[in-house]
Amino acid sequence: MTRRARRKSPQKRLSDPGQLGLFDAVETAATTPAKQPKPAKSSRVKPASSPARERPVVLSPREAAQYLGVSVSTLKAWRAKKIGPKWTMRGARLIAYRPADLERFLDESSAGR
Repeated sequence: MTRRARRKSPQKRLSDPGQLGLFDAVETAATTPAKQPKPAKSSRVKPASSPARERPVVLSPREAAQYLGVSVSTLKAWRAKKIGPKWTMRGARLIAYRPADLERFLDESSAGR
């Protein structure tokens, strides 16, 4: 027999019916019935806690740049030169800007003109 005669024709592999392919649709929550929440067993009601303090809203550098009408790289350069609006560090490298500080910066920079 020759080499060609020994080769088998390529067959398609049958995939596992339980395994999803890359483009197979995933069943959504809308098609599955929703579970009803269980009623609370405890009849005790928690006392009302003191009103929560509102945390100041902070903006990311991208949001702050959009607010000021400058690019993100401009804000980065201002931070390096220690000019521009006041900023804070949230964690090791997360930079944040308070809207009040951005307003103060706009007021101060426009007052000099």
